Amino acid sequence: MSLSTNLKEMEQVREAYWLKSPSTSPFRLRWRASTVRHWLHIIPGKTILEIGAGSGLWTQHLSEALRGENPITAAAFNEDLASGASAKKIPNTRFIHIRDLAELPEKSFDYVVGTAILCHNLYEQNLSALYRLLKPGGQLLFFEANYWNPQVFLKNHVPGLGRWAGDAPCQMGMRKYKLMRLASQQGFARLEITPYDIVHPLTPRWMIPSMQSLGFVLEHAPVIREFCGTLYISAQRPGPDDAQMEFVNLATRPELFDSTSVVVPCHNEEMNIEPLARSLLGFYGPYIHEIIFVNDNSTDSTSRVAHEIARSDPRIKVLDRTMPNGVGRALRDGYAAATGRYILTMDSDFAQIVPELRDMFEAIGCGYSGAIGSRFSHESLLVNYPFSKIVCNRGFHMILNVFLPCRVRDISNNLKLYRADILKNLNIEQDHFAANVETGLKPVLAGYDIKEVPISWINRSSDMGSSSFRLLGLAPGYFFALVRMVWESWRSRLFGAKSNAAKPASESQGKPKCDASATK
Repeated sequence: MSLSTNLKEMEQVREAYWLKSPSTSPFRLRWRASTVRHWLHIIPGKTILEIGAGSGLWTQHLSEALRGENPITAAAFNEDLASGASAKKIPNTRFIHIRDLAELPEKSFDYVVGTAILCHNLYEQNLSALYRLLKPGGQLLFFEANYWNPQVFLKNHVPGLGRWAGDAPCQMGMRKYKLMRLASQQGFARLEITPYDIVHPLTPRWMIPSMQSLGFVLEHAPVIREFCGTLYISAQRPGPDDAQMEFVNLATRPELFDSTSVVVPCHNEEMNIEPLARSLLGFYGPYIHEIIFVNDNSTDSTSRVAHEIARSDPRIKVLDRTMPNGVGRALRDGYAAATGRYILTMDSDFAQIVPELRDMFEAIGCGYSGAIGSRFSHESLLVNYPFSKIVCNRGFHMILNVFLPCRVRDISNNLKLYRADILKNLNIEQDHFAANVETGLKPVLAGYDIKEVPISWINRSSDMGSSSFRLLGLAPGYFFALVRMVWESWRSRLFGAKSNAAKPASESQGKPKCDASATK
């Protein structure tokens, strides 16, 4: 059996698999498309090759997730499927029928992606063919069957069960460590293989949101995560510029030009502030009024590095704080110093996700008073997120939604873009990380129209230093912040007492002018 035969068979059975579950397939395909966007941080104009595109079931979601801004070559191995796909007229997408991957020109694509097409018995050859197609520095991302998922395991080991279930003769589950070894031997670098997706195809439609919310916990739970149905597989072909992010101007709304002060609290962040400043100015330069690095009494070279960067661009400013330390204190000082019409507040280690800030600016441009980067919306992506933090975060927000008159998914992240007056008039009572709860929750309780925007969250790598966030030491601050806000909200509702987050009388009650591209 040849690789071409395998790919043709895999495409056929994959097509039947998605069509067999019309209730869950659109949701799961959309999640995969969203993951491509959030994991790879694809910028407009980059070329994408989809392997095994079939009739374009996933291609449609992929094009929508990328706003039609990236040329997609959708390669199908079955001629009848390719013909039907071309009739769909998906924006910026070209469907082609090929018999062999060798027909495609080498080093031609920035990204190669696929779903349920690589998990067959000749995948080592497949990896070699994909390596040839990628440009130097190019990346791949595939979603494939996990060998250790109970259903996949049984189909691999019980004779005839896989065929009865509709699998191709060559189909098999993929083992994480064997896959990493073989991909490494082919020359791939920056390998990431992550368990993904616990939603079974037979899940009733009404249960899908609840199952995905549960998935945020189970997909990161030790041991349990190894039994997810899918692995997402990411790798990169090494290249001279694979460590440098290419910049494209994403500042497309003239009404937001020179509008935004970026406030970044920094404590021992000498290795992160220069990449962050470069990314912000590279992607959103026309929007940036100023970037304020609030050096929170760092003991490393944060102050020196920040002042060196400031000398290179007058929009970069440094605010050096003295003892006592605290994120809340740094935010208060930074907000007070900001002079832009809007304030974007973020952490120092967010350089990788800067391309995703576009959805937050879009929300502001559509008339929202503010936008919050949400790690736990149904379109978000968590990468190596500590399990203990997930449990505490989900528990915290569950309590919050029970006791307060609001429905939010993730307001405790320090990634927020608000009208400046909201933050300048906000009474931040917490001195440490719990201040992030106040900046997220108080404006919502005050009635401002705040939009939660899906983002990815990627854990710090070794070259980004360590976070000063310590769960056990900081949990009491979060608890007391929540108790205080619950009490103030209930007191206001029961006795008419004025909340310290009350909305100004001048705040408009009108709805946003348009719908932002991101959803809760």
